[in-house]
Amino acid sequence: MNEKYAKSSITPTFVKMKETEKVSKTVEKHKTTIDLSVPWNQSLTTITTLAVLICFQIAISLNPHSGESQPPMYGDYEAQRHWMEITFNLPIEHWYVNGSHNDLLYWGLDYPPLTAYHHNLLGVIAYKINKRWVELRDSRGFESVAHKIFMRVSAIVPFYIFYLPPLIYALMSSKKTSPVLYPLSLLYPALLVIDNGHFQYNSVSLGLFLFAYIFLIQNWTLLGSMFFVAALNYKQMELYHALPVFVFILSRSINQSQPLGTILKLAKIGVMVLSTFLIIWLPFIFTKTAKDVLIRVFPFNRGLYEDKVASFWCAFSFVLKRLPIVQNVQIYLSTALVLICSLPSLVSLFLQPSERNFRLSLTTTALSFFLFSFHVHEKTILLATIPALLLLPEYPSLVILFLNISNISIFSLCIKDNFPFALVFFFAYFVVSYSVSVYNREGKPLHILSISIGFLICILEMYGPANQRFPHIYQLANAFFSCLNFLYLLVSFTIAAFEKVKKE
Repeated sequence: MNEKYAKSSITPTFVKMKETEKVSKTVEKHKTTIDLSVPWNQSLTTITTLAVLICFQIAISLNPHSGESQPPMYGDYEAQRHWMEITFNLPIEHWYVNGSHNDLLYWGLDYPPLTAYHHNLLGVIAYKINKRWVELRDSRGFESVAHKIFMRVSAIVPFYIFYLPPLIYALMSSKKTSPVLYPLSLLYPALLVIDNGHFQYNSVSLGLFLFAYIFLIQNWTLLGSMFFVAALNYKQMELYHALPVFVFILSRSINQSQPLGTILKLAKIGVMVLSTFLIIWLPFIFTKTAKDVLIRVFPFNRGLYEDKVASFWCAFSFVLKRLPIVQNVQIYLSTALVLICSLPSLVSLFLQPSERNFRLSLTTTALSFFLFSFHVHEKTILLATIPALLLLPEYPSLVILFLNISNISIFSLCIKDNFPFALVFFFAYFVVSYSVSVYNREGKPLHILSISIGFLICILEMYGPANQRFPHIYQLANAFFSCLNFLYLLVSFTIAAFEKVKKE
């Protein structure tokens, strides 16, 4: 009897262990977030990451900048310096108007008023240090060691004032943030290379956008609206985020049980938005040059894209230019595709205005604009990748692929700026992001293969044999490759927007 009892007691225990093991494997296979059971020192991780970040920025600053010693137009470095001297030396009514002292064909101001005010402040500081830096007409292409240090510092400081604090706060506020993914968010190379290498001030507008995001998800709607208007008035590309921001505010403001309260709340938001716009634009309204500003800010005569950017229109230009019917309706087709691709995530956001859906809609809408909209530049991919950083704890596999492909997509710009060394930063980020990440293995080999192909194309851009018939074949190959990956990511993030999740 003891033997018989022993057998009967062992059998069900054996089956139960097998079932538990099977369930465990299934959960592990579909796991999409980081295991947060391991505690980590946030302050120490932040300090260490910032130390590495500063080293990266210094290393990038030691390399050539956009248009260095390349007359007659030089590059974006010269554009920023020229805007400082224009806003410092000329009255405000001449900042956006062509004239004898302001040749708009030579890096005329083409960003909204807050950019102009920022450059006016930098122009004042530059003049106090060395007036030769902002001598109108006589300082074109001016380059000196001291001036380069000033310009580099002017690009790095806003990064730590405007961009980094809201990003750190947003990441720290998430319960899913881990010591693995947190440094990857702060060390994202594309922004560092574009702002410190190519030379831009994207960290200002992106930082203002992140502040707006934080205030909006905390239901500080008026403050969030004000910061988003500020971001939009620093760089007009923030329009990429305008639709999700509008839908999020609208959906959270609607209260079906109190229609009058809904109307009053929306009215307050409208007053805040209009007041902020009015304050920023008031000098140009008084000087009757607001129309000139708008013409410069929205240059519809420039075309659909610049250089070999990874947008749909550039990547597939070798096919599209052979279709006359597409050429005739391209601007209308562009608008339609942006709206069609943005609509699913916007509908999901309106029906359920959760923080997760807001992040997804910001990413997919910005990516739709990048792929299909008008006048796209390589740097505008940042409008999609920065909100994607906030999705990193929830969708690590997709976001890490996105960040690495975006790095590859701007490499043609780095070559143009004589900064091929950027590839070292991109490759180091790729190796680290896939060696230390502990997210699910599903799709990882294909992602690594895809990114490896991208790096091979980058190497061909540097060392591949020249093709006389197709001189830009490698740049176009990069654009085509990156565009295909962006289309895949657009579909993936759109599908994610409709996944059933627990109410936040």
